[in-house]
Amino acid sequence: MVRKNKADARSDKNLSFSLPQVLDLLAAQGLKDKLLEFFDLEGDLLIEGSDVERISTPCIEVLVAAQKAFKNAERAFQIKNPSEYLSEAFETLGLGTDLDQWRIS
Repeated sequence: MVRKNKADARSDKNLSFSLPQVLDLLAAQGLKDKLLEFFDLEGDLLIEGSDVERISTPCIEVLVAAQKAFKNAERAFQIKNPSEYLSEAFETLGLGTDLDQWRIS
């Protein structure tokens, strides 16, 4: 389950939130629900990824699907400071290039 984070915020048309430390199989539905909430709002999305210590393939699939939805809606979807674990998980699945395209410093 994805817990609400104090970092969740909406400022003008910029939306942001932080990924939790653990994004296991049980967290996939919560992550999807959270991203759908943001998709229903106006604005671009900035996700903080520095706290991630474990992420499952279903959660990566949710992130990839959300990025495509934002892109199709001509909205930015970016990940700031992806943790080493998050980056390695994307690399393992052959999606490192995708993560690099969303990454901002």
